[in-house]
Amino acid sequence: MFIHLLFDLLALLSGVLMSVWFRRKYGLQRPAGVTQESQHHYYLLALLFGLIAGSILFGTLNLHWSGQTGVAKSMLGGVFGAIVSAEVFKYFAGIRQSTGLYFVPGLMVLIAVGRIGCFLAGLEDFTYGIETTLPWGVDFGDGLKRHPVQLYETLMILVGLLILLVSYPKHPHFWQAQGFYIFVLFYAGQRFWWENLKPYSAVFGTVNLFQLLCLGLVGYAVLMLITLRKNHG
Repeated sequence: MFIHLLFDLLALLSGVLMSVWFRRKYGLQRPAGVTQESQHHYYLLALLFGLIAGSILFGTLNLHWSGQTGVAKSMLGGVFGAIVSAEVFKYFAGIRQSTGLYFVPGLMVLIAVGRIGCFLAGLEDFTYGIETTLPWGVDFGDGLKRHPVQLYETLMILVGLLILLVSYPKHPHFWQAQGFYIFVLFYAGQRFWWENLKPYSAVFGTVNLFQLLCLGLVGYAVLMLITLRKNHG
């Protein structure tokens, strides 16, 4: 698992560098709506707690419900946990606007690079795809050609990041208001699709745990976008 740890560190470093570059380029000192420095620190702690708790909780649950043992982590679970923590914090802090775009570029780089680490870790990581006859199927060491779903997700996230970086200078107010929810909708939507190509056990009908999380995130994003439209319509 050394290669995975190495890419986890590389993903974290890359995400931080992208985040710092984006914030400095566009003068984003702190998340929108977070007006005080002390409030900013508490907000970041709440996000970190949710990210770690969600990542370990849902990653490990999926592992065990798929007949595996041990402890696992999940970026999807981390995003879900961070959003729950953020919304709870915002409710008690009286923040009624989107605060998330501040983190999106760095998070997208973190996901894209981290998924490459998952791909290189092979079978041990338990994020590989099901068997395929497509010419780009990859043998991770068990003699079967499998969908490289980790790379599918990396490519999708990079396309989304490119769209954001090209469009943001022209429409900064739009992205600040709605960009985080658009990211969540995009991330959860594409992730739901790729989950169909993974050998995870279903927990409700034909849907696995991560797909349930994706549906929850899609519902959250749609609800927030509709609420924004009503408030500004």
